[in-house]
Amino acid sequence: MVIVFDLDDTLYDEIDFVKSGFKEVSEFLGSEKYFDFMWNEFIENGSGKIFNKLIEKFSLDIDIKVLIDIYRFHKPKISLPDETIDILEYAKNFKTALISDGFYITQQNKFDMLNLNKFIEYPIFTHFYHTKKPELKPFQMVMDKFKNDNYIYISDNPKKDFFAPKKLGWKTIRYKNPVGIYRDYESNAHFEVEKRSDIIKILKELNA
Repeated sequence: MVIVFDLDDTLYDEIDFVKSGFKEVSEFLGSEKYFDFMWNEFIENGSGKIFNKLIEKFSLDIDIKVLIDIYRFHKPKISLPDETIDILEYAKNFKTALISDGFYITQQNKFDMLNLNKFIEYPIFTHFYHTKKPELKPFQMVMDKFKNDNYIYISDNPKKDFFAPKKLGWKTIRYKNPVGIYRDYESNAHFEVEKRSDIIKILKELNA
């Protein structure tokens, strides 16, 4: 069995990265008031154009690209939930990989700060390979790396994450993250769980 994970809102809650990034930006700007504004704006209206609104609200004389780069490329203060660690400890009995979209350096920083190298043998950051989900390429890379007849992909996003692995004959598990941005989308995976702790039960069934 080969167990393949998504990263954001699957192994950890991406809202923690958002909070960490806002704190980094507010420290750069020199006041907690900037964090309070960004966080309240995010909770109320989502992530769209937050830095534009920040610059406008406080009449900041700064290039927005500076703020975006600080947010995107900072070393985030994030951690794995205990339930995720349990899943990863179980997965160490098998071959493991990760397929994650997003800017390569950003995703690599998350991977490093979560110490996922202890658990994941083959991380694939799609941006680095000029691909992205739902393309087949990153999933075929896993199949080329690990020859097996039982591949499983665990992710949170029904909009793009499950089409390719299902087409390739993989089993798919959707974690319906209660604080994730895709929580209200209908699942198109083979299995769906609302608690991370239930993922191990399904993995054991699929390995039976």
